[in-house]
Amino acid sequence: MKLLDRLLGRKPAPATPPEPDVETTLARAKALFEAGDVGGAFDIWHALAHAGVARAQANLGGLFATGAGVERDDDEAVRWFRIAAEAGDPVAQQNMALMYYEGRGTDGDLAQSARWYRAAAESGEAEAMNMASWMACEGVGGPVDYEVARHWAEGAAARGVASAMCRLGQIHHNAWGVERDPVEAARCFEQAARLGDAEAQAMLGAACLMGLGIGKDIVQAWRWLTRAQRQGDPLAAGFLQRAREIATPDEIAEAERLIAAGDRA
Repeated sequence: MKLLDRLLGRKPAPATPPEPDVETTLARAKALFEAGDVGGAFDIWHALAHAGVARAQANLGGLFATGAGVERDDDEAVRWFRIAAEAGDPVAQQNMALMYYEGRGTDGDLAQSARWYRAAAESGEAEAMNMASWMACEGVGGPVDYEVARHWAEGAAARGVASAMCRLGQIHHNAWGVERDPVEAARCFEQAARLGDAEAQAMLGAACLMGLGIGKDIVQAWRWLTRAQRQGDPLAAGFLQRAREIATPDEIAEAERLIAAGDRA
């Protein structure tokens, strides 16, 4: 109570509650969205987006891109993604890349897709790193660049992206911009295989069958080639036929036991 209020016996006016900070408000909107109240989330994100909050702009773009709670509008989605992306929001940058890649609300310029994936990758977005790696490896949106492909694959792999681990295996297996290293290739394939990546399972199974960079092991070869084939990988069938010609019933039984135990066993 101020001195004058005390002297005059007046009660002070109640204090105005502080405005919630932006992060708290964003968290409230996210909670509403996850609870199914898309309209409530939209109202918050819409207000924050017009106030210049980049993450709210990105989220608002996401609603228009998916048609969640609003009519789907790719042009409006791209408008908000672009504003947020240019402000440095990595989620918006990744979404801008996707919209260019899919040709939605954009001219489908793959060079622009690659540029935005790299921007998001530089902010630490694992899936953006993976896409930047794949595009550089395949020459999509720019020339083939195995050094760039390996750089971003290493970043994505370190963040647990199985397909990036598999790509690293292919880089070392095929000597794309590096010395051929079967041991490192097999190590990368095994990491990805244990996370369920079908291509890596096929490559690991083939390595086990031939003893390439890893000990020759018909049980493990059968295990990983069978897992890959059951997931539809086209490479596995030929190698599995070769394994079938030399595997004993006991080896097959042990391999099937490991398959039933799961990829991480």
